[in-house]
Amino acid sequence: MKHSIGFPAAAGLILALAVLTYWPVLLQGRLPGGELSDTTSQGYPFMLYVERSLDGGHLPLWNPYVFCGIPFYSSFSAPVFHPVRGLLMVLGGAEAFIRFTFPIHMVLAGIFAWLFLGSLGLGRWARLVGAAAYAAGAWSNTLFYAGHGSKVVCWSLLPLALYGCERWMRSGRVVFAGLAGLALGLQGLASHPQMMLYTGGAVLIWLAWRAGQIGGGRAWVRAGSGLAAVALLGLAIGAVQLLPGYNFSQVSTRGGNLSPETAASYSLPPEETLTMAFPRLFGLRHGFPGSSVAGVPVYFGRLGLRLSSEFLGVSVFALAIIGIILAGRRRRWPLLGIGLAGLLVSWGGYTPLFDVLYTVVPLFRKLRAPHMAAFLTTSGLSLMAAYGLHALRREGAPLARVRNGLLVGSGACLLLLLAAGPISEALQSGWWRRMGVPGGIGYGGVISRRVSLARMDFAQAAAVLLAMAGLVEARARRRIPGWGLPAGVVLLAALELVPFNRDFQVYLHHHDVEGVVGSNDRMAELAGTGRVYPGGNHLVPDSIHSVAGYHAAKPAVTEDLLSVLSSGSPAALRQTAATVFTLQGSTLTYQQLRQALASDTSGQAREMVGRMPERPLPRAFLADSYLVARPGDIERSLSVGYDPQAFTLLAESPDLPAGVSGNGTVRLIEETPVSLELEVESEGPGLLVLADTWDPGWRASVDGLATGVLQANHWQRAVAVPDGSHRVLFRYDASDVKTGGLITALATLLLVAVAFADRWRRGRGS
Repeated sequence: MKHSIGFPAAAGLILALAVLTYWPVLLQGRLPGGELSDTTSQGYPFMLYVERSLDGGHLPLWNPYVFCGIPFYSSFSAPVFHPVRGLLMVLGGAEAFIRFTFPIHMVLAGIFAWLFLGSLGLGRWARLVGAAAYAAGAWSNTLFYAGHGSKVVCWSLLPLALYGCERWMRSGRVVFAGLAGLALGLQGLASHPQMMLYTGGAVLIWLAWRAGQIGGGRAWVRAGSGLAAVALLGLAIGAVQLLPGYNFSQVSTRGGNLSPETAASYSLPPEETLTMAFPRLFGLRHGFPGSSVAGVPVYFGRLGLRLSSEFLGVSVFALAIIGIILAGRRRRWPLLGIGLAGLLVSWGGYTPLFDVLYTVVPLFRKLRAPHMAAFLTTSGLSLMAAYGLHALRREGAPLARVRNGLLVGSGACLLLLLAAGPISEALQSGWWRRMGVPGGIGYGGVISRRVSLARMDFAQAAAVLLAMAGLVEARARRRIPGWGLPAGVVLLAALELVPFNRDFQVYLHHHDVEGVVGSNDRMAELAGTGRVYPGGNHLVPDSIHSVAGYHAAKPAVTEDLLSVLSSGSPAALRQTAATVFTLQGSTLTYQQLRQALASDTSGQAREMVGRMPERPLPRAFLADSYLVARPGDIERSLSVGYDPQAFTLLAESPDLPAGVSGNGTVRLIEETPVSLELEVESEGPGLLVLADTWDPGWRASVDGLATGVLQANHWQRAVAVPDGSHRVLFRYDASDVKTGGLITALATLLLVAVAFADRWRRGRGS
């Protein structure tokens, strides 16, 4: 009797793997996140802000509570339009959004991999092995600790994009090109354009290779038209996020080209590619138990910040190698090509190729951390494992040769195990000389820990390869049924990957999101309408304005301001309208800080006090005078710590008399995240300055009449006001979100129409 496995059973197995991997997430009340992870420092406060914004009936377009105000939705901070993550947010709030993104997309990744491998004509057992290997791989699941959910969403969609491309090349049915475009568009909605770019590269490689396989001009036309359709539809479906994101990028730190050094930062050192088979060889770091000895990190590689792992599982890696060798040229090269492309890009600045990409492809000048492209490598090899299993189940497969190769590999790992001590000590002592003092305190403990990790890897690899050799031998002698080999491989992969992935699951002691971010009522009372310096993201849920925080994407003017403030000059700090200072663990009001400096007998402190006005800078004020200057000169003047109330520097003329009146009052009437209403009493034409971040999306009106928003003091906003009493309204213009939403809606309707038309044609044909 011939045994096989269908989709329900395969989906059930993938679901079981997800439950085994994430059962603490699903069944326990603890919240995911470590003290040093993005989940804690950014995920919870930002997603709580998103939750409360949606509860209030509006999108979180602007966050006024951090960095003196920052674009929020357009900076890829709130992927509310992604169907899965948006639904999680709507139904369960910030906690569900963070808790369930990983297990859900692990299941989806396995299902999409099953579909894709089926489109290649692989048998169901091979598809099962490939789908399980893809879903359980460490690259995605070990990102749980860092909290990088957008990367996981994009990773899960790669097989769906390739499935659509393969079916398009085989059938020419537009619906499949549309499906690939949908996968790419969902990556855009997931708010990670870099992963979207890398997936687009994989689509290009796949379509080009398939056109070359088929041959002829028609195949190349189909591939080219498919690529255009996938790219255009992907951009259109993702437009509600990508269009505002593109506009934001023009004024962000990515608006200009990054330097080659910055673009190549966080490249994957080539030697660390070995972690695909030996995950602990270079140590694990960044906040994990046992990640340091005597304060020295166990990790000794060149990446600098390792948050996840490229570990495939030795069983999966071995099957992928078998697939590469035995699958045949027509089958192996597309996935191998994608994997090699990802590998070369991930090596970044360690290879000359990156310089070429930086020069030729403009997007590479605006991105950093090329090591993320390694997901193409791990994905390609995981999927290639299906070909390995397929080759082993063929009639006439060289099982004896495979068994011998596995035994040789196992023996080599045993030799490495025996040599791990001297080899590791030689390598690591060289690292110690660069980073510390040979033989210093903790040296022996660090070396011992690193050697034990390497030995653990080699011992595990030897055991797994030996077990695989036993499975292959049992298959050759027909001592196990046909399903025994794939079942054994899946079991081996699960035993390797599930515990390893679980090691990256770190949890907080808190049982609710509010407990993570805390409550800062006293701080809010002290700050008033001003700001806390430096502040942080944890203050956002309490609606406390702060100067600093944690966010990778910021307006360029914000970055310039933070650079100026790094000097710590109180006169420069005053320009931020900070009224509370949290320095060295203590909280001081502006007046208390001034008194503390005055009590310091050093000449430098007295000089600082002499440059500090008696009162903090208000959030909004009438400037005594203004001066039009070149943008570069204004930026350089920030570090001087001049008093913006005395004179404000503008990048363009406000069309006001030279001698404006600074006499009058400014009163805050109402503030929301996207609007600010002020009542102004000015004794003559004046210049109203708002010490909030300038952005081209802000609009202003005086008594209901539109007026221009001026860029003041490099990073602030200003408007000209006439003599007398007036109402001034600042409002954030999110028309690009509406425009992008319209494009997304039309693209989605087009895709639905194509699907219905395809179904109708096929129905008529049958």
